[in-house]
Order: sequence, then C-alpha cells, then structure tokens
Amino acid sequence: MRPTMTHSLRAERTRPIIRIMIATVGCAVSMVLPAESRGSQPAGGAAGAEAVRREPAPRAGPLNRRVLNGEPTVLAFKNVTVEQLVPFIVESTGKVVLPRTEVLSRTITLLNDEPIPRSRALDLVILALQQAGVAVVESPEVITLRDINDLSKQDVPVLGPSVSVLEREDLGSVVEKVFALSNGSADNIGAIVKEMLPDYAKVQIDAVSNQLVVLGNIGLLQRIERLITTLDRPSAAALNTETFRLRYADAEVVAQNIRDLFAADARAQQQQGGGNPFQAFFQGGGQQQQGRGGQQQQQGRGGQQQGQAVGSLTSASLRVSANKQQNSVTVLAERPVLEQIRDQIDEYWDKPLPEEAVVPKVYDLQNSDPVKVRDLLEGLFGRATTTGTQQQSGQSSQGVGRLAGQFSFQAIPESGRLVVVSKSPDNIAVIDRIIADLDQPQSAGLPQLIELKHAQAEELAEQINTLLAQDGTLASIRRSESGLTSSSSSASPFASTATTQDTAQTEATADTIAFWWQRSRPPTDRRGASNLIGAIRIVPVWRQNALMILSPPEYRAAVGEMIRELDKPGRQVLISAIVCEISREDATALGLRWSSQNISPTNADNSINIGNVFTGAASNVFGSLFDTSVIDTDINLNLLLQALNEKTDLNILSEPKVFTSDNQEAEFFDGQDIPFVNDTTTNQVGQITSSFDYKAVGIQLRARPRITVNRDVDLKVNLELSSIFPGQTVQGALIVDRRETTTQLILKDGQTVVISGILRKEESEIVRKVPLLGDIPLIGELFKSREKSFVEKELLVFITPRVVENTDSLIDLNKPFNDRLNTLRRNLSREDPNPPATDPTPPSPGPITE
Repeated sequence: MRPTMTHSLRAERTRPIIRIMIATVGCAVSMVLPAESRGSQPAGGAAGAEAVRREPAPRAGPLNRRVLNGEPTVLAFKNVTVEQLVPFIVESTGKVVLPRTEVLSRTITLLNDEPIPRSRALDLVILALQQAGVAVVESPEVITLRDINDLSKQDVPVLGPSVSVLEREDLGSVVEKVFALSNGSADNIGAIVKEMLPDYAKVQIDAVSNQLVVLGNIGLLQRIERLITTLDRPSAAALNTETFRLRYADAEVVAQNIRDLFAADARAQQQQGGGNPFQAFFQGGGQQQQGRGGQQQQQGRGGQQQGQAVGSLTSASLRVSANKQQNSVTVLAERPVLEQIRDQIDEYWDKPLPEEAVVPKVYDLQNSDPVKVRDLLEGLFGRATTTGTQQQSGQSSQGVGRLAGQFSFQAIPESGRLVVVSKSPDNIAVIDRIIADLDQPQSAGLPQLIELKHAQAEELAEQINTLLAQDGTLASIRRSESGLTSSSSSASPFASTATTQDTAQTEATADTIAFWWQRSRPPTDRRGASNLIGAIRIVPVWRQNALMILSPPEYRAAVGEMIRELDKPGRQVLISAIVCEISREDATALGLRWSSQNISPTNADNSINIGNVFTGAASNVFGSLFDTSVIDTDINLNLLLQALNEKTDLNILSEPKVFTSDNQEAEFFDGQDIPFVNDTTTNQVGQITSSFDYKAVGIQLRARPRITVNRDVDLKVNLELSSIFPGQTVQGALIVDRRETTTQLILKDGQTVVISGILRKEESEIVRKVPLLGDIPLIGELFKSREKSFVEKELLVFITPRVVENTDSLIDLNKPFNDRLNTLRRNLSREDPNPPATDPTPPSPGPITE
C-alpha cells in the first residue's frame, strides 16, 4: 500500500512531484507516514486539477509547524535521498518545501529501534540533512533545502539579541542570531567565537554597537550563546565598590575578617607560614586566562570547554571601611572578590545568633568567691580577644590551649554570682564541669581549739611558734627560771611598794633564748627542715588554758598529736622540812645526832625499836657557819626526832610541807613582820613625824627542785634565820641578827638532807635583890644574888623531797596526813559533844578606827 499525502497546494503543481516521490520512496516512506494520511491519490483533469480539500491542521510553536498528534514512530531511513524525504518534511511541517536540484540526490541514513515522538523525528531528519551538507532554512511558511556552503546567499530568519535559542529543539534549523555584549568587547569575544565556528557558519563583528552576528544552525547558536554569556563578564581588573549593611554581625569584626581572608598581603603571609590559619580553607583560586577575553579556553573546533573551579580570590587593591553608626562595611575590590565577600556575609557572617549564644550563663556560687573563680578562669582561658580596626594576632593575650580567648568572665561579688559569655555555646559545658568541681563545700579555715590538761598555754604556744617560725622571723621564748629568788630580811608583805618592788627578781637574768634561724634567710636552694615551718599559727587562750591552732587541714592531725605528747602531767615534788632546835649543853644530843647506833628511848612509852642503821656524811661547805649532811635511811624522820627528844633538849620549831612542780620554787617563812623606822622628819614647831616599814624576821626557807630522768632531785635550798638582837643603835633602831645559807645538791627520791651549824648563843645574868635594900650602894650587894647562864642552841633543818609522778601516788603519800587530820577531828569532837548545827555568822566588817 502506498501512502496518500494531503496538502494545500494545487494538484496541478504538486502532482509531478508526488508521482516521483511515490515511485522512489517505496516502503521506507510508509514506515514514517501516519496511518490517517494514507488514502487514494487525488484525481485531476487535463483542463485543470482540483486540490484535495481538507480541514487545515492546527499549527503551534515559534516555527508555525503543524501539530503532530500521531503515535510515536520508528526511524528506518537507510541511504534515503533528499528527494525521497521531501514528502515526509511536507507532511510533518505543513509547509512548502523548496529543494534545490543539486541536493536532491544526496542521501542520509537515520535509524533507531525505539518509538520516538514525531516532532522529535522531524528534528532528527533535519539534523541529518545538515550533516549531509544540506542546509534547511525554515521560515513560518516555506522550508528551503540548499547546499550548506551557499548559506550566506540565502534569506535566513534573523533572531534579535533578546531572543534566546537555548530552549529550542530544532537543532538543525539555520538562523542568524544577534548577540549584544554588556561588559565584554565585541572584538575580543568575536575573535574567540570565530575560532570555534565551522566552515559554513559565519560571524560578523559590529564594534560600534558592540554586537556579534552569527549565522549557523540552532545547535551551534546554543553553544555560542552559552559561551558569550560566560565571557560577557565585568573585567577582572576593574575595581568596584559595594556597601554591605549588617543586621546581626559587628561591622568591625566583619571588616577584619574580610582583610584576613581576601587581602593579598594576608595571603602572602599565610604562604610564608605567618598568615591567618583560616585562609588554608580557601586556597586554590581560578587561573587567569592568558589569551584574550576570559578565563576559559577551547580545545579545537566543536570541543568542550575546560576550566578550573574558582576558589577564594585575593585582591592587592582591597580596601575595607567599617561604619559603626550604620553598622555597615564598604569594600573596594574586583567584582569576583566582591561576589565572594557577598556570599560569605549572606551565608555565614550576618546571621542571627542562637539564644544560648547571646544570653550569658549565670552561675550562683554557694561556696566559692566569684572574684577568685573569675581570676582562676581568666588565668586558664585568658580574656576574650578585643575587637578593633587594627590587625590582630588571632590569639588571646592570656591563656593557653584550644579554648584560649573563647570566654569572657564577669564577677558579681555582692550576690555571689559569676557571668560567663562564650563565643561558642558548646564550650559552656567545659565551664560547667570546672565550676561544679570548684564550688564545693569547704572548711571555713577556723582555728582548732585544743584544751590543755597539764601544760601552760602561753609557754607551750611560745615554744611551738618559735620552733616552727620561718627563717628570719623574730620569734623567741622566755628562758626558764633557775636558782632562787633574791630576798633579804626586809622582804615583808607589809612593806611599801618602793621597798618590795625588787624582791621578785631572780638570780638568773629573765631574758629570752635566741636561735640561729631567727637571723638567717629563708632557704631557696634546699628543702626546709619541716613542712610545718611557716605554715602554723598558735595563739594561747589563757582563760581556758587552751591553744587555738590555725594550720592546713592535712597538718592538723600531726599538730594535735604533737601537742598531746607535750601536754603530759608534770612531775611534782613534796618537800617536807622539819626545823628544830637543840641545846649544845647536852653532849648526848650531839652524839646521838651523828651516832650510827640504834636509839633506845628512856621512857617506856617511847620504846621504839628502830631496826635500821642510818649514816650521815658531813660536807662542811660553809665551814664554821653551817654543816650539811645527807641521811640514807628508810625510817620515818619523826621517829628519829622523837628519839632525839628523849636524849636531848630538842624543840621542833616548824614542820612545813609544800608541794611544788618540777623546777618551780617553793618558799616557807615562819617569823614576824617588825616595823622599822626608815624616815624621820621634824616640822617647824618641833613635832617629829616618823615613817615605818616592815621587815620579815624569822625562819625563811626557799627551795627549787628539778627532777632528773632517774627520779633524782636536783635541789637548790636557801635557808635564812633572823632574829632581833637585844640592844639598840644610837638612834634607837633595833638590831637584826641574820644567818643565811644557800646550797645545791642532788638527792634521791625520799632522801633527807640535814642542814646544821646554825648556832645561837644566849648569855643571861639574873640579879635577885631585896627591895630598897638591894639598891643601897655597897651595902646593897649583901642583899643581892647574881646568876649568870650561858645557853648555846643549834638550829637543825631536815629536808626530804619526794617525787610524785601522778595523782594516784598522791593518795598513798597523803594517807598519813589524812589519818592525823582525822585523829584531830575525833579529839575535837570529844571535847565539844554538842557542836552548833551551823557555823555562827561572822560579823560584818565595820570601819577601822585607830
């Protein structure tokens, strides 16, 4: 079956052509013709032919082609001549086809295996004709087929500068396109376009209007339009100014960022290793085209374009100005640089900050000082970098590490708060952990109070402070008392202040002990003797006999243990003394005092068998004045004195017993305070006024024991005996007879020392007479009797120290004294069987009258 083609031309004009096409195309044409176009050939008479009359097909598109709504078709053209393709073109376009004779014999081959739309099939046929050297010039009504080399002689459609060919699909259609250039030069771009055109295409350059006219098919013109669009750019060397108004970012910060990233000198510094580290992300850049007119080059005719992706560009002419009032940045640079700056500002820099980045974090510190925490954090992370128009190093002035300069800290001491602002909200988590560790409950650093049981607070504080004082610190302790206090017979509690103010001075100088480290410098090249040196403060609390200790927590246990070792009960000494007087007239007394034989009292009541032998060693330190001896015995000293009383005229004057601590002075006095006239004045009328002062006269004993490690007692004793000697001086003053001795010796616990040789001689003459008769001179001697007596008495002092280690031993030591006290109480009860129920109320003191 042969297809029947319909058209609007008269039959007389188209019949010969159709007859030739039907005879030659054959079955190949039938494959591409639509089924509805098949039918009987129109008939015509010899006189005239009638055109086949049909309804005109609808037309559309910029080329005014017939709308083809048929089924998709398959192309199977193999060596088909142009003459055979004319009916297909006519049927597909609905236009008049005018082929030239020289192109009818040219053949094309066009095959495919899948159905395609009919409009697409027509475009492919036209493109195949172009490849065969046949130019298809299509107008809204006529299609001309002619040799492609004679294209310039053909009237082709002209497209203006505003018409784009990028959307057209008829790639084989030949048109003439005008390109208007906005930025580039027509000469430069025309030279580039001319080099890439095929032989049949033509280009014309209009330098006056800066336009290009290109003749070629649609496919070629699409390529040229894309190329010109790319090349028609502002010159890279031209400087432009643009102002960027910022909504959120700071103008000075953005201006500094632009300088760091896009300034040519900053890039040079970065290449030398001293530039901004952020520029490492923007290296590369586009390579400048060495040829005329652009940055891209073409490889051969019809080839594809090649180029490098444009990276971060730099400008040696970059100028940046920040306007604080308007918060804007004005940049002077090349157009490509401005475009990159614009993208950077719009996409990254001028963005609103999230709420957690704008609102600072406030920490309520419960246990820490906000000022100290702020100083610590600034030492760790430094202060935030300041902004300005000058070049910056990109690092904070303080702090180390990756987070240096990322924070800003502000302390509010009044409310105990710390305000933190971070450049990155994620970094706040680091501050959270640090503050959580720092703001922990801590000890207030109050001193520790240690009550002392035995030691004296002031002395112990002085000793420890001096020992642990820093080198070069003036810290000293008082020197301990040694020896006995200097006293004279004038020492009396009734004496005036002027007289007794010097009686409390000690023999040893009451100065302080100086140590070598008080005058040395603190060591810098060696370790100190102890970690406690200079780290502890100790203050005595005398009301409670306690110590307040201020020390680091790690040293408190060690200091407390040291104080407990020092706060141990001191040993005490019970000094028992017996002061007695014996007569030298009885030789037996003297013999018994130093006898090594047993003593047998004469009275049966005093029959005591002393089964011990005691020995004495006389030292005779003081020659004829005093003798000192030590008695080694375990017997009771009272038994010895009782035995002496049986053999001699012995009179016990006093038995003092005093307790004293180690190295503390004990004093005993038995006597009288006698007034002495120390000043006499006479007024104008002859009245005499005398002033008196009291002096102590009697027996005074002072002793200072020092206990050794072996419980021996290093005892220093002072014994003074004073009495009023009969007689008066020329002014009527009394004469005081005084004997004094001081000795020091070491005794064992319970050993007795005997001080003897204190002699007192009394001569008396007793005159008895008859009253009146005995007063007669010469004769009165007959009525008188005279008796002269001479009595020499010796004072003996027995001193026995007993060491008391603790309070438990006091119970056994005081037992004899308690028994004696109980005996006296019983005797008093027998004498007064009805004691009063209550003690009588003593009378209230009244005024003293002289």
